[in-house]
Amino acid sequence: MKSFKQYVIEGKQVYEFKVKIAGDCPKDCATKIKQALSQFKVESCSAGKSTPIQETQVDFPDQKNVEVTVYDITTAYPATSLQIRDLVADYCSVALAKIKVRNLLEQDEEALNHANDKPTGESLLEKPLEDVDGQKLVGDKQVMSLLKELGSHTKKLTQYKGVNEKILAKKTPSEKTVKADKVAPAKSPLGKVSNPDPRKGK
Repeated sequence: MKSFKQYVIEGKQVYEFKVKIAGDCPKDCATKIKQALSQFKVESCSAGKSTPIQETQVDFPDQKNVEVTVYDITTAYPATSLQIRDLVADYCSVALAKIKVRNLLEQDEEALNHANDKPTGESLLEKPLEDVDGQKLVGDKQVMSLLKELGSHTKKLTQYKGVNEKILAKKTPSEKTVKADKVAPAKSPLGKVSNPDPRKGK
């Protein structure tokens, strides 16, 4: 059996970010980033990788002919991209417009959004459609197969034996139609005596 410490270690969650700085960065920028994010307990911080100088950068459309330095950061405590951006800008003395921070989900979304930026020259209007039989997904045959599959799943009650075997049923109970016994109508305690008619004065 695992100890509590092992469960804590295995369940440990880290938060990964990419910090991108456009233009020149301080020499000790990685050290300053660790100091800036110390409240989030920095697990690791890369030395920084610089991209080639390009006329336009995807993350910095306003910056022209600059290189971008990327730092991979892992923290033990959660933080937002805006919190990290503000702290890095303050400690590294870099303008906010030159810093972009993204977590892994934002990074994947950014890559997906810009996956088809370059035109391929292929016309989608002239491309033939795929031959897909939609009736297999929504037709009557699919409905019938689904109902058949649902009907094949049956659940039987499980009988557990224990100290109360004498008072419990010997077999698993099943639903049966129980006919109600005929009950004779109740007789009046007064018998055949009836109340006097007030209109007759008796």
